[in-house]
Amino acid sequence: MTDDINPYIEKQGEELFITETGRELLQELVTDTSGNVYVFTPKASPLLVAAAMARLSRSPHDLRKTYLNEFAVDPRHAENLIDRVVAGYGDDSVQQLFGMHLVVENASNLLTKKLEWGRFLSYLEQSTRYIFFDQKINGAYRYYVPDHLPNEVKHTYIRLMDNIFTHYSHMVRDLTEYLRKKHADIRTESGDVVWKNTTRAQACDAVRPTLPAATTSTVGIYGSSQGIESLIIHLLSEEIPEFQKAGKDILREAEKVAPSFMKRAGMANRGLVTAHYLQEKRRVICELAAQEIRGTPCGSEKVALIDYWPANELDLVPEMLFSETNWSLSEIRKKTAGWTDEEKSRVFDAYIGIRQNRRHKPGRALEKVHYEWEIVGDYGTFRDLQRHRVVDSWEWQRLTPGYGYRIPSLISEAGMEETFKKCFVLSETLYHYLRDAGFEEEAQYATLLGHNMRYRFLLNGRASFHFLELRSQPAGHPGYRAIVTEMHRQLSQVHPRIGSAMTFINKADVHLSRLEAEKATQEKLNRL
Repeated sequence: MTDDINPYIEKQGEELFITETGRELLQELVTDTSGNVYVFTPKASPLLVAAAMARLSRSPHDLRKTYLNEFAVDPRHAENLIDRVVAGYGDDSVQQLFGMHLVVENASNLLTKKLEWGRFLSYLEQSTRYIFFDQKINGAYRYYVPDHLPNEVKHTYIRLMDNIFTHYSHMVRDLTEYLRKKHADIRTESGDVVWKNTTRAQACDAVRPTLPAATTSTVGIYGSSQGIESLIIHLLSEEIPEFQKAGKDILREAEKVAPSFMKRAGMANRGLVTAHYLQEKRRVICELAAQEIRGTPCGSEKVALIDYWPANELDLVPEMLFSETNWSLSEIRKKTAGWTDEEKSRVFDAYIGIRQNRRHKPGRALEKVHYEWEIVGDYGTFRDLQRHRVVDSWEWQRLTPGYGYRIPSLISEAGMEETFKKCFVLSETLYHYLRDAGFEEEAQYATLLGHNMRYRFLLNGRASFHFLELRSQPAGHPGYRAIVTEMHRQLSQVHPRIGSAMTFINKADVHLSRLEAEKATQEKLNRL
């Protein structure tokens, strides 16, 4: 670019000066044209902003000047720079500067968990807690049918799935009416909206265990192009065709918006070779597990704390003091080694502080604490818990009907127990039919959200505050409320001080879980 064709910048030696024309443009692009803190507005191209930020490490200029000088006149310069930096040099930090909103429609519940696997993306999906999933689209219920199934297998798959959804539809509609008659007083006290939303959510909660893993929904994803690239690579590494197709589709659509940022994902020597590496090591470990881990498992507890650190939570005191001293950690440990429990407790309590709500989390010293959990619980509650990002070693086993299921008390109360059980009989029939036909991975589509599964994860002490206090709230699903309250009980046995500091754990027994939350929402809306 030559100086005389850039109307936004005037150069004097090494100095850059913004022209009047440049300032007029900046007024549209940033929230403050001269201050030290500013935000780029929606009128600024995200690609150009990312390119300007990519120049930060090597440009001494105000970022606004860099934007105007290098990218405002010729946007192609931005694409060339990104190509050179990301695809050429593999600079991951630059990939983190460009974000996008991605939507995946009609994803099975198996696929949604893989879409939401990464730590560095943000997700929202249609909720089985608030939406009736019996609405037909083009005459068909909302479930995924694998394209590659032979016709005979596909016909059986559709027939049994339709039967399950028909039972689900009857139950969720009838149970909603049952609850609305039973709780007619809510309509009088709180109005139509609260009454309808509360009873609808309660019915959905009770009946959702009968929805198959094949049930489709929409997932919204936001994040950096680096996170999207990682998602694509992991999907391409999977065996299930639906996952692989989603990976290819996401890559194709993301390239339309940010081709420079997505180029590596589809390169044979970058993204594709990484996908092959992931696929191959998974295949080998699967074979080894089949060879070496044989026999029938003995079962396990529903909630098991299988490992934790430290043995004594007061061992954290040196870490709690570290940032407020100029001593090394080893020196602080020597200093505090001879302290009494009372002296250490004084520091511990001060570090926790006086928490006024569950969003008041103690400091990062607690991140050194870890708890390793193994859970046997239903797939539906796993889906809710798995959304937490600050969790290590999220791993789960293949879905199977082998761990059984639980019948919600509300289903029995409403006289729907037999219909509920029929769904699980149909599910198990389809599951074994698919396995016998050679579709072991696809058999998971036949399992229901109410089927139990086994999974494990690690939580650090600080993240445990957020995880346990949030998921124990009365508005939460009864299934995961039971899990997290048991987790808190076991945690408190090994670390009583940390357990007692979690003052916003809610163990109250509620009959209409969404009632207070719906009331609060309606009150806020009324004030608008």
